[in-house]
Amino acid sequence: MSRHQQPSSKIIAEVAWMYYVRGMNQGEIADALSLSRPTVISYLKTAKERNIVCIRIAPEHYRINAMADALRERFGLKSVHVVPDEGAEGEALARAVCEVAAHHLPNLLQPEDVLGVSWGQTVSFVSEYVPDWPIEKLTVRQLLGSIANPLLSTSESCTTEIARRLHAYCINFNAPAICSTAELADALKREPIIREQLENLRKCNKAIYSLSPCTPDTHVVQFKIATEDDIEDYRRKGAVGIIAGRFIDRNGQAVLGDLDRRIIGVDHDLLRSMEGLLVVSGNFKRDAALAALRGGFVDHLVVDARLAVLLAQSD
Repeated sequence: MSRHQQPSSKIIAEVAWMYYVRGMNQGEIADALSLSRPTVISYLKTAKERNIVCIRIAPEHYRINAMADALRERFGLKSVHVVPDEGAEGEALARAVCEVAAHHLPNLLQPEDVLGVSWGQTVSFVSEYVPDWPIEKLTVRQLLGSIANPLLSTSESCTTEIARRLHAYCINFNAPAICSTAELADALKREPIIREQLENLRKCNKAIYSLSPCTPDTHVVQFKIATEDDIEDYRRKGAVGIIAGRFIDRNGQAVLGDLDRRIIGVDHDLLRSMEGLLVVSGNFKRDAALAALRGGFVDHLVVDARLAVLLAQSD
């Protein structure tokens, strides 16, 4: 069955919003959402059948799309999906956001793209929901080295699952994510195999990741990449968020410390150069998400409605 035979009300409402409220024509909508014009026409018809469009767009969809437009315009983003919370919290809310992101991901990808994949629970949830949708000559690369714990949402497990579902060529990163000393990390980075893998990360033109606040319970502590003392050191230097093991301040600028020399993986500048899809939920991630938006790490955003309001209202 085609992905578009039973489209969600979310994508139907977005097409209706763009056509009836923003005044875009069918060709412009097709280009913006990577759809065919016949699909756009079908979605507009379905919008009426589902009562999303009567005389006006249903209030809930209007509010959600207005918020998405506001965030897109404020932060100069290419796309924004705001997911209604409908009373959900915690993991249930995270999974709702991740499911939307997972079904949006194939629309962002083109044949011969190279997708970089980060790690953590959010990216793992996304990997569970990605549809079986082959993309020709797609390569999926792991952005960070390996963590020796099969029970955690590691970069290699996320990368492998996303690649499997998109029928892509999967390239895992055969190196430790973190070394005990900077000297050891430097030595490993000079090894031809690891040096080549680091250089090939520059081929990634797109990336999917989440982030976490710079707090003692962050996932980088849970994954034993950092200690609570490490986190406190970065906090004193102004860090508010962590992306792919890298720390950023409230303006999205790099905050450097001892861990940066010991980590083997993508760095701030390389991650910023990719077309990034940020998947994030939970009000406690507001400062970290704002930092990523201000720092130019985000081109596409999938976010829950409550967090979206906080981001839109922030100074």
